[in-house]
Amino acid sequence: MTHPPALTRARFRVRAAATAVALALIAAGSAATAPAATAATHVQDTFSRTVAEGWGTSTSGDAWTASSPRSTSVRDGAAAITLTPGTSAEQAIRSTSLTDAVLGATVWPEKPTTTGNGSTVSLALRSDGKFSYQARVGFGKTGVNLWISRFDGGSGREAVLRSVKPISSLAAGTRVNVEFSVTGSSPVQLRARIWTQGSTKPAWQAVYDDTSAQRISRAGYPAIASYLSGSSPSSTVRLDDVGVSDPASTSPAPTPTPPSSSDKAVGSAPVGTTTYPVPARAIFVAPKGTQTGSGTAGDPYGSAAYAVSKAPSGSTIVLRGGTYREYVYVGYNKALTIQAYPGEAVWFDGSSPVTGWVKSGNVWVKAGWTHKFDHTVSFTAGKDETRRFVDGANPLAGYPDQVWINDKRLTQVSSASAVTAGTFYVDEGGKRLLVGSDPTGKRVEASTLTRAFKIQGKHTTLRGFGVERYATTLSMMGTVTAEVDDITLENMVVRDNATVGVFAWNDFKKFHRVTLQDNGLLGLGVNKVANLALTDSIIRGNNTQSFKPAPVSGGVKITDSNDVRIDGNIVDDNDSAGVWFDINSRDVEVTSNTVADNKTAGVQLELSQQAIVADNVFSRNGADIHVMNSGDVRIWNNTIDAGGRAILFWQDERRQTNTALKSVAPWVLDDVVVRNNVISFSTGSGSCPVLAQDTERRLAGAGVGAWMENNLYYRRDSSTPANLACWANGSSGTKSLKTLSEVAAFTGNDKSSALWTGSPILTSSLGLRSDVLASPRASLGGLPSDIASALGVAAGTKRAGAFTAPLDR
Repeated sequence: MTHPPALTRARFRVRAAATAVALALIAAGSAATAPAATAATHVQDTFSRTVAEGWGTSTSGDAWTASSPRSTSVRDGAAAITLTPGTSAEQAIRSTSLTDAVLGATVWPEKPTTTGNGSTVSLALRSDGKFSYQARVGFGKTGVNLWISRFDGGSGREAVLRSVKPISSLAAGTRVNVEFSVTGSSPVQLRARIWTQGSTKPAWQAVYDDTSAQRISRAGYPAIASYLSGSSPSSTVRLDDVGVSDPASTSPAPTPTPPSSSDKAVGSAPVGTTTYPVPARAIFVAPKGTQTGSGTAGDPYGSAAYAVSKAPSGSTIVLRGGTYREYVYVGYNKALTIQAYPGEAVWFDGSSPVTGWVKSGNVWVKAGWTHKFDHTVSFTAGKDETRRFVDGANPLAGYPDQVWINDKRLTQVSSASAVTAGTFYVDEGGKRLLVGSDPTGKRVEASTLTRAFKIQGKHTTLRGFGVERYATTLSMMGTVTAEVDDITLENMVVRDNATVGVFAWNDFKKFHRVTLQDNGLLGLGVNKVANLALTDSIIRGNNTQSFKPAPVSGGVKITDSNDVRIDGNIVDDNDSAGVWFDINSRDVEVTSNTVADNKTAGVQLELSQQAIVADNVFSRNGADIHVMNSGDVRIWNNTIDAGGRAILFWQDERRQTNTALKSVAPWVLDDVVVRNNVISFSTGSGSCPVLAQDTERRLAGAGVGAWMENNLYYRRDSSTPANLACWANGSSGTKSLKTLSEVAAFTGNDKSSALWTGSPILTSSLGLRSDVLASPRASLGGLPSDIASALGVAAGTKRAGAFTAPLDR
């Protein structure tokens, strides 16, 4: 099996062959730190000299070899690399050859990036002038990116192995420390981190274990290079305090004892219970629906939108309790925190009370109803793609109109004659609203607003309140839209909106303890985001309007994004997929979640690359894990209570068409590893609870790019379900495999796995029986270090199933 590399974003591309050697090294500058007391130092350079061309001889006496001496110099106590657009330069210590090493430096651009993609600085280890590993630091217009890669200078190909964006913004002149560690041979362990000078050194941020046939196991020399974007003006980057040392030895952390039950707080705190501190200069708001007040505690502004328009960037806006029936725009020049007053319930509500009902036959009529919404369905305004999203069984799915009587949602129908109890009809021509349930003496509310928050101000935070009942048209993207870098949502409830609850694009998003529930199409939509964290949240019951499963519906849909972490959430009861990655999503982690009762799939990876799915509990999803045209997927230590299909591997005719992405996200099912999982089949699991399908009928047996080993299976008896797996068999379609020995013989998989029968091995709370945990019968695999790091357990730990107990639903 091959190990296709993964690219962080389309903009991080392999450049022309003329800059191939430096590209291999175009890196995130390594952090300069003093070597640990136990680590020998091989190279040290403080640049306390002046050299007009090149870098001369280091403080430790090692000579720097320059690829372009005129582009490099030493002055004012630091090294410099000065480049014109589209050029590169490299400096290397060729006299030092090391296998295991840590390379560190302090790096910074003389001027911030304002045009193009700016400068990258690369730290390389195990270089031989052709092949090397690099940590790359990119100084973009917004923040600092870090990625690690393996470079083949002969072919000019780069495999980007891991990418993150640890620094979301960087003040002019701020220096960045970088560290890059390369150790081992099988696997080769790669670690990198960056942090601003003067701040605390973080844990490793980019972590990857290279097990591929292309891994570089031999020794090589250290090097540093820089490349300047062809669309950026001439620029200089500076470097200081370069050091090369042996890795410091550390003691492994002890293996934790997994909890028997989870008491973790998940989802938003109940609206009205948060107690965020109120700063001394806070701006206050009350829900008056007016443009009045001065913003003080005694004279609050009369609406949130008015407060935002008055607030200077950097302000905290405090919302007093009540219902805000309004739309709020946070503009490009505003970085705001908007939060509920301690202990007060704040709701942004897109509906309005409706009174003045008159009975007419068997229905009740509100005359003068003038609220009219766009019924066409498309993410593009003015385009009608309704047929893609809506089927004949639910023709009004795309209608944003919504009505509630005493908080009970009514169902929209297509004509006045179809109105019965529990339904409503909007007569746009006659300007009437009709309901079939008696509203007398009851609270009737109907959606009148289309969106709640449009956030275009970087570094903005919303926290501690709820958003509900907006008639959001799909072309508006979402009821809450996070449209720029560095947006945080925390302790928020977003529910009962017509299409998408929250939609995000651009980079660095943090959604923590949010509840996205009962939205019409989708809970959370994400497109083209680098660095997204969705943690400790509840994504529940979305697609209430019964849109088609494809092209999008359900809990979470993420496209063309990288460095995504989905951790510690409950994703359940969504009427389609729970978490769905699609179209060039890369470098994703789905860990420690409870994923249950989602209609089509629990977690779906489609046309994507490089994913970890580990320590999750799956229960009764249509397909618990669905891997479609995706590669470099590692599925470790999950507990699967299969109601339908436990795991589905799928390859169809689609292949990557973007030339720049073919080597990093080829849309090929390959190198999918499934280990240490507990897979329990129920009587409803169907005849093919594990399925490998190739619609082109070319793949067969071990030729399918999926490797399953060290797993525990359960079936009630030898015929329930009828098969353990159905596997791609070339032109013959699929082959039914009834026993583990048949699976092993035909696929080469599960030779070290075990099958249990008889009494269920999962308890009613989906924990693994203690006797099975103690003696699983299978030969278990040691947890790889990067997966262990993501889970917070010791590398090499051997355990069957999830470490984390199911979250309390």
